[in-house]
Amino acid sequence: MPILPGKTLILFPGETITLQVGRQESLALIKENTGRNRLIGVTYSPSGGGDRVEEELCQIGTSARIISAVEGPGGSKIVTVEGIRRIALKSIQRKKPYLTAKIAFLDEKVAVTEQTAKISEEIISAVEQITEVAPPYSKELPYVMKLNLENPGRLADKIAATFHFPINSKQEVLETFNLEDRLEKVLKLLNDELERITISYEIRQTVKEKNLEDRRRNFLRQQLYEIKRQLGEDNLEDRVVQKLRYEVANNKLLPYTVKERANIEIERLAHLSTASAEYGATKLYLDWLLNIPWNVGTSEDYDLKEVEADINRHYYGSPRITRRILEKLAIRKLKKGVSEGSVLCLAGSPGTGKASLTRAIANALGKKFIRISAGGLIDLSDIKGTARTFLGAMPGIFIRTIKDAGVCDPVVFIEDIECFSEDSNSALPMAMLEAIDPKYNSAFLDNYIGVSIDLSRAIFVCGVRGMEDIPDSLNHRFEIIDLPGYIEKEKILIARKHIIPDQLKRHGLAKRDMSVTIGGLKKIIRNYTMEAGLLEFTHQIERLSRHVAREKVLHARRKWNFSERNLEDVLGTPQYIPEVPDKRPEIGVCIGLAWTGSGGELMIIEGLKMKGSGEVITTGSLGDVMKESIQAAHSYVRSKADILGIDHSDFNDFDIHIHFPSGAIPKDGPSAGSTVTLVIASVMSERPIRNDIAMTGEVTLRGKVMPVGGIKEKISAAYRAGIRTVLIPRENKKDLKDLPQDINQKTKFIFIESVDEVLEKGLLDFQPSSYTLEKIFQSEIDKVKKKSKSRNQQKIAAKSRRHRN
Repeated sequence: MPILPGKTLILFPGETITLQVGRQESLALIKENTGRNRLIGVTYSPSGGGDRVEEELCQIGTSARIISAVEGPGGSKIVTVEGIRRIALKSIQRKKPYLTAKIAFLDEKVAVTEQTAKISEEIISAVEQITEVAPPYSKELPYVMKLNLENPGRLADKIAATFHFPINSKQEVLETFNLEDRLEKVLKLLNDELERITISYEIRQTVKEKNLEDRRRNFLRQQLYEIKRQLGEDNLEDRVVQKLRYEVANNKLLPYTVKERANIEIERLAHLSTASAEYGATKLYLDWLLNIPWNVGTSEDYDLKEVEADINRHYYGSPRITRRILEKLAIRKLKKGVSEGSVLCLAGSPGTGKASLTRAIANALGKKFIRISAGGLIDLSDIKGTARTFLGAMPGIFIRTIKDAGVCDPVVFIEDIECFSEDSNSALPMAMLEAIDPKYNSAFLDNYIGVSIDLSRAIFVCGVRGMEDIPDSLNHRFEIIDLPGYIEKEKILIARKHIIPDQLKRHGLAKRDMSVTIGGLKKIIRNYTMEAGLLEFTHQIERLSRHVAREKVLHARRKWNFSERNLEDVLGTPQYIPEVPDKRPEIGVCIGLAWTGSGGELMIIEGLKMKGSGEVITTGSLGDVMKESIQAAHSYVRSKADILGIDHSDFNDFDIHIHFPSGAIPKDGPSAGSTVTLVIASVMSERPIRNDIAMTGEVTLRGKVMPVGGIKEKISAAYRAGIRTVLIPRENKKDLKDLPQDINQKTKFIFIESVDEVLEKGLLDFQPSSYTLEKIFQSEIDKVKKKSKSRNQQKIAAKSRRHRN
């Protein structure tokens, strides 16, 4: 028998259905099997195609006769089929041009028993209850179903075909041959449908009653309003409306579109009762609309030199950073107070002064400073506002910010931009860009306000922990300024100039009450903090201030002087012990310089040679980049074994263990190649390394020393540890201009371009071996050339003598 798979229908015996057929296989089946004496099989297939017939075609289906087939849209056919008998698919005989299967007809016994009659009556009762509360079902349905009481099997099939049961449940009914079981399943499905419909009916009735009550109350309010108006008691509403009309008419800063929108809302308010919810929503909207500082701003007539001086008073950082900010402010002044170009983004670790720098800009320009966090913006409505049709609607964060500032041109610092990269909703950063990017924000549209507002006069500054954390959707519109962090000398200066006076003021202390020596500040920086910024440093000074405040209240003591000797009495045992160089040169121990999240640090690297199979072992919490750098260094040293006087077999007979003692600190990045190369060369050639030098730089397999970042912090770490000779890549010479003058003058810099220079400057007793293979080969070649030349000269001399004779 030909098989027609169906995805959305179950055909029961005795039922007639109409379906649309569009698949080519099904169209071929319809074309060849339309006729009075032709039968086809209809069975359920979840995929609708029956391509994986063994898995997807249900075994139980229905034989059917095609009654009619007419042309449908798109080359399809509208087919009407009539179910005849249940069939069982025994095996698939053919798949092309359409499915055919060997089938068996299933006999059904129509035997009415007392139990089946009882269940049938319950089914009719359930149908009557459903039709009473469910509008989609006809009221005549129970009478139609009663006609099948004498044939319970036919009744069950009729019910399953008529009601909106799940398709899988209908297939279960089709596959149930036991009459009582089939009736029980149909009864359960009817009861579930009755429960669902009853709940839906109750909800509809509740909503209907509430709507009637709301209409009744609105009608009564309108009547009350009309009565009050005729009695002259509507003065309150009139005064509110008149006041709003007066504000709109006399506010010359309101744009024309805003005035039009406000007048429309005021007219609507005038026809509403104060007791209605719509009155409160409309009044709130007008309050927002009229309290936004449209065209209210501060003067842009500032002197750039005074701005620079003011920024330098409140922010201690690189002049390069201040210069880039002044360039943007100069463009803003030339553009008459309108921001142009990219959005300024400050990238730096916490405490490196992103907010302080932005606040300094605001103070220098005489503008309001507002600080918001992007971490709290989790929904699009937080940025773009909520439509007024929703309950609790309100404007987005930027409209609220402008309103709270009272001006349309504040300095807004948006921190934690990296939070957007953790959210899968890409609409959030794009909505943020629409508000802060001068390319778009001249006509920013908030969903609640519904009127465009110009945000181009505001100065938006973003803050992020690192440049790699900026979302890709924002990166192309940001002008990124990297705040590298503070070195020890800068932290001490900031502490004495800003942090200590601020903490004394916050804790109610006078300047004479507490002082911290320079040595004490150095100890706090080295032993109690590990950061590039100033957050933890500030917390430690705050602890000192709290201690002084408590002691002053309890004992009325007037003066506390903290130095490196008595800091532990308040701050406790030091939390960090900085690495220090060894007192004498050793084999396999070299001082590297590293940049971490806490700034510059010494990085002692140790190496050890031991019997083995030529393996390189690394320990010390190293990342993949660092491990690859070690492998490159090992390969280079192996290639230079002859120059270093190392036996080539040593690389196969000995293992090398490279260890970074500060294992708790993760280390990854291209900056330790030269140091590791020196360590490996030292342990393999058994020559000590100088202990009075530090170095940084990455190496290539060709022996080139590549430039690295964080030079300022690294050299500061070496200076702090008492190391006055530093090896750095030659291309990093340009970075020395950011160093403080005293560090620059007291440090000797050796600029290196190749690893050979590192070996020459770092290894003690290093002399390139004169017995390298290259020199041996060259010596043999020179000997051969010398002998050949001597023979030629002898031949020429002999020939000359013969010629004379």
